[in-house]
This record gives sequence, structure tokens and C-alpha cells, in this order.
Amino acid sequence: MNLCVILVLFNIFSTDLEHVVRGVYINPYQASKKAYLEKVFNKADSGLINTIVIDFKSDYGFLAYSSDLEKAKQVNAVKQYIDLDYLLENAAQHSVKVIARVVCFRDEYLASNNDYAILNDSGEVWLDSKGLAWTNPYKKEVRGYLLSIAEEITQLGFKSIAFDYIRFPTDGELARIKLTDVQGSRYTPILDFLKSVKDNLGDEVEIGVCCFGFAVWYSLKKEGQDIEKMGEYIDVLYPMLYPSHFGRSFKREEDEYWRNYWIYFDSVRKAKEKLPTHVRIIPFVQGFDLRAQSFDGEYLSAQFYGSLAGGADGFVVWNARGDYATSWSPLSWVRNSILRKSAQMSLNSRMKEAGHRYQSIGPVQLLAQAKTRKKNLTTRQTHSPIDSRPSRKNQIFYLDPVLP
Repeated sequence: MNLCVILVLFNIFSTDLEHVVRGVYINPYQASKKAYLEKVFNKADSGLINTIVIDFKSDYGFLAYSSDLEKAKQVNAVKQYIDLDYLLENAAQHSVKVIARVVCFRDEYLASNNDYAILNDSGEVWLDSKGLAWTNPYKKEVRGYLLSIAEEITQLGFKSIAFDYIRFPTDGELARIKLTDVQGSRYTPILDFLKSVKDNLGDEVEIGVCCFGFAVWYSLKKEGQDIEKMGEYIDVLYPMLYPSHFGRSFKREEDEYWRNYWIYFDSVRKAKEKLPTHVRIIPFVQGFDLRAQSFDGEYLSAQFYGSLAGGADGFVVWNARGDYATSWSPLSWVRNSILRKSAQMSLNSRMKEAGHRYQSIGPVQLLAQAKTRKKNLTTRQTHSPIDSRPSRKNQIFYLDPVLP
């Protein structure tokens, strides 16, 4: 990449450490373990993360908190894994933002009522390739149930919600699906739901949507995901840009590190082109080893740096088991990079304010300084012990490793 372009992109991302979202996903089982949460909060104290995403409504459809919703109780969906008082108190104490993940239309519990389920051509509940049931997005009662969950979560004190599986099924015997109450395209019920959430929750609640990575490139008609249409009703887009989920033909000319980097960089840029300026983009990063040639810190760091350089507002690492042993080191590299950038900008500002002190520097001295800066930009740098990011073979380091 042209050096001038790199230096321009270098200034895109926020240099305020707290404003750059750095999060991890926590499943409801791990969220029930205070010892596990304490370790996560300790990582937040060290500046590695500032956000956690926790299932309030799980992939199976149960509610992981003590809900008072009558319909949830009727279908036995209330499981109460999360100690809400503990979570709220400690999140505030450790300055951690909590995002409540709500899985929408894949729901084993609500779909136990055939009136709400997606049915097959035999009139039975349709099951996806994992044997799980889905609810019908066209059903107003289904959308109303999800809205009531979102309202209850916000009343409990949580002000950021990420809706996942906000789409139609994509795997299983799709040809056997027989939808009822169909009105409009598959975009229609999704947008109707988001509009009702926006109208009922207002501006004080941050509304987010998790989408397929390819949804930032194309409108997904069968799934019902169109980020341009969704953008009117949301505050955050969480694209799942996992490299393992892109076909190998996608950026196949790159090695694994650069392929990961450019998937995130280009996808974030594409999303920014399609969304209103107020919508923040926070990709999910692949924190698991599926189809990875070498799953290590650099596998993750390429995704982090590609996201930030592309203009993302941060990222969330996804590991279904909540195992982030491989993630902590690259998260520290990102933290250090942002801190260095912030320090450099602060120094530049101070030098600019005191610029008159340098007016007496002669042309010969200025030329020597310029040569030194050029040399530093084009040669391998020796990092201090504070910067623990390992070097890559044949990689040129620039002033800051946020851009490889």
C-alpha cells in the first residue's frame, strides 16, 4: 500500500482508549460463574477490554435472567443464569459496558407453540440442520414477545441491546418451509420489528443488530437482512466478519494474515458507505480456530487492526466457550497502539502550541530531521519491552502497528 495512504488512514480511528469498543462475548453459563466474571473484570481493570456481550435470550430461546414476562413463563423459557444485581454493580465498578444479546427468531421454547413456529410442508414444526426450531417473523405475536423482552431488559437497567438471529433460517431443508401470515418481502417483518423497538424504546437505549458478514456487501433477500434499510432504525451494526465464513475465493490472493486484515478493512468501509453516519460499526472478530491455518495472536490482531483502520468504532471477540486465552495478548497490542497514538497526538499538539520555539531552526537541521523521519518510516523498528507485539517475517513496521 502507498505510504501516503497508510499515513492518512493512520489518523482515522479514535485515539481515546475508552471510546474504542474492545469487547468479549460471554455465554449464559459462564455469566453465571462469578469467578469467571471476576477474571474478565480484572482484564477490564488492566485496560484490555471495556465491553462485554452477554446472552439475555440465548441461541435456544431461553431467558438467562429472572424474567417476569408471563408468556416466557408459560413456555418455561425463564432459566435465571445471570445475577443481575451482581452484574450491574460490578460492571459499574469496573467501568464495563454490558451489551444484552437477544437472539430473535431461533427459539425452541416459543416455537413449542405451533401458532408461533415456522412449519414444514407436513404441518409440523420445521427444524434447522442442528435440529432447532424457529419462530415465524411474520407473526405479530412473535415480534411483540421480542419487544416485551427488550423493554424488560431496559427497565432492569441495561441500555444497550444487540439483536442476533434477526433473520429467516439459512440451513436445513429450506424447501420444506411453509410460512404463514406472509405480508411483503422477508425484509418487511424484520424492519417492522426494528421500527417498533425504536418507537417504544426511544433514544436512550442503544439498538444494535448482528448481521452476516456478507450482508455488508449484498442485500440478503432470503434471510431478510438489508443493512441500508435497517440503518434507519438502529444505532449499531455488529457484522460477523469471521474469515472462516468467507469462501476461500474471497481475497484468495492474500496470505492468511493479510486476508484477515483486508476482509475487515474492506467490509467496514463497505458498511460505512451504506449506513447513515450516526450508525456505529462494531464487528465481531473470530476468536476461534475454525478453518484457521495458524490460530494465534496475529490471526486476531489482523482482524483488530483491519477493523480500526477501516473506520470501525471497535470490535467484539467471539468465542462460544468464552475461552480468550489467545486473545489477551493481541488485545494488549491494540491497547498499546491506541495509547501511543494518543500520546503522539498530544505531543504534536504541545509542539504546535509552542511552535515559536522552533522558528530559529535552520534549513540544514530541518533537512536532517526529515531524513531521520523517512528512515524511521521505512525500516524495521525495534520496539520497547512495553510493546509486546511480535514481529512478522518480511513485514515493514510504520510509526504505529495499527496499520501493518
